[in-house]
Amino acid sequence: MKKILVVLLAAIVGISAVNAQPTKKQLKAVKSEVAAWTAEGWKVAPGNAPMAEQIIMQKEYAKKVNNEGEPLYVFGESTAVGQTFKAAQLSVMRGVKMNALEQLDTEITAIIQNDLANKQQNLDKAVSVDKVLNRTKEVISNRLPRGIKVVTVYRELKTKNVEVRAMYAYNYDKVNEMIAAAASEALEKEIDEMVKGN
Repeated sequence: MKKILVVLLAAIVGISAVNAQPTKKQLKAVKSEVAAWTAEGWKVAPGNAPMAEQIIMQKEYAKKVNNEGEPLYVFGESTAVGQTFKAAQLSVMRGVKMNALEQLDTEITAIIQNDLANKQQNLDKAVSVDKVLNRTKEVISNRLPRGIKVVTVYRELKTKNVEVRAMYAYNYDKVNEMIAAAASEALEKEIDEMVKGN
């Protein structure tokens, strides 16, 4: 417990140099979250920030907004199990990206429907929005950069496997730019396949 408090204070001192001083209520919430994660068996892998610092970082990024009051970041979070930490970590990254994109389904669908409305009149058959949506997500997940690592923790399971939990922050505007390009590309491929199928 003493070690957790020392790590918590070190994290807060490091973060507070950049941000405003956390309140007692915020410190208590972070301490409580660290205790809960630790009780569940989560640990910090070597080379990663202390757990308290990761939790504080996640909360700080979640608060950041642009001039219109919209979030600056979209978060992707996932867990994965592997025989080793490295195997689970590689596996978790795909889940992180797909989770971030699932939160943007509405925006992706709107872009697809707009593009589709402009092209649909020249087609004999209707294009499946769901197929284009899935294809768009696939294209974006392959191109999406790693993002900002916010949380990476792991725990050893009774099966001797390792479970990794990760959360990354992605710049909302950059992801939206990628969505527009990927949606257009996915729609073109879907239309080409339909035309070839006729």
